[in-house]
Amino acid sequence: MKRGAMDSRQELPPHYKVVCSWRNGMRAAGAGRRRCLAEIRGARVRRARRGRLGAPSIWADRPIDRAGSKVMTDEIYVKMVKEVALDVKCTDTVDQIKSKISSIEGIEKSQQVLFFGGNHLENNRRLADYNIMTNSSVDLYVTDGIQMSVSIPSVGKIIKLNLKKSQSVADVKAEIEQKGGIPLDEQILMYGGQQLEDHKILSQCGLSNGHALHVLVCPTGKLHISVNVDGERTVNLDVKSWYTVADVKLMIETLEGLPARSQILMRTQYGSAETLKDTETLQNQHIRNNDTLMLYQSIQFFIKTHEGRALTMLMRTCDTVDEVMEKVEERLPIKAGVYYLHYEGRVLCLGDTLQKYKVANNSTVDVRLRNSHVVSS
Repeated sequence: MKRGAMDSRQELPPHYKVVCSWRNGMRAAGAGRRRCLAEIRGARVRRARRGRLGAPSIWADRPIDRAGSKVMTDEIYVKMVKEVALDVKCTDTVDQIKSKISSIEGIEKSQQVLFFGGNHLENNRRLADYNIMTNSSVDLYVTDGIQMSVSIPSVGKIIKLNLKKSQSVADVKAEIEQKGGIPLDEQILMYGGQQLEDHKILSQCGLSNGHALHVLVCPTGKLHISVNVDGERTVNLDVKSWYTVADVKLMIETLEGLPARSQILMRTQYGSAETLKDTETLQNQHIRNNDTLMLYQSIQFFIKTHEGRALTMLMRTCDTVDEVMEKVEERLPIKAGVYYLHYEGRVLCLGDTLQKYKVANNSTVDVRLRNSHVVSS
């Protein structure tokens, strides 16, 4: 066929022929279309084995050749070709051609791959771009390709996936992990209200082009966290995301002997410390794998004034001397700057935490006036 330059504005005569070639065992879709594959059983002989007495039952129903030997049979596929004439214009795009084929043959556009002269035809290109003239033959290969949308409500995402019906559900989850960032083992893939099993292929699940899937995110729950105890040591814990903060405190009590009721678990985020609530789960508190938590203790101690009066204080080991003095000044008629705090022979300096001086539960901190005897720190 002679090919020459063509004005894209010129309308081509009708009756282009499109040769539809279905290959590789793919079943053609659409009512009224002839079957494109004929399964021929027993046509290819892989190997022949001689029969003998006591042969395994697997050979019992095998065909017998002229020599009396049992033969192994297999399937082969025969490619059938069908020609369809299309009325087109030179300005038609490849996508429009696919739409025509779809309306006639019932083959979804996503399953069509067109070639002309060995070149793959792109959807947005026109026939004139490929110099396709009247009575040209365009090859159509039917694939099992489908496009599906995947909704992930928990993160508010909808992603598009180009898939094949021959892919497994596990393959789809791998693509969702790549594009949606949801770990494969945390996905539950749903279609039509039913959970899809990893080992099944998409065609077995009744999925086709344009269908929508939903992903439920179900964390595996395994977390490894570190707990920094009063800035002195680190405790490593293997926990579950559905553990509550109270559960973690009980684990620390078992390992470290620190009463759970006195523990204060905190996480540092964006430069500020947040106290974790006992009744909340680690997942609800946004604790992730390999996070580090800070553990401080709640302590009760006594402030003894220069007059012999005692105040009961309930503080945290992470609280500073400044915060203790603020509470003292709220409860005593004493002004800042005229006194200091003294504990076990040391002066408590502003800015330091109670943990630095190891202020213990039920211990006593003295209030001393500045004109009294000062014990150096």
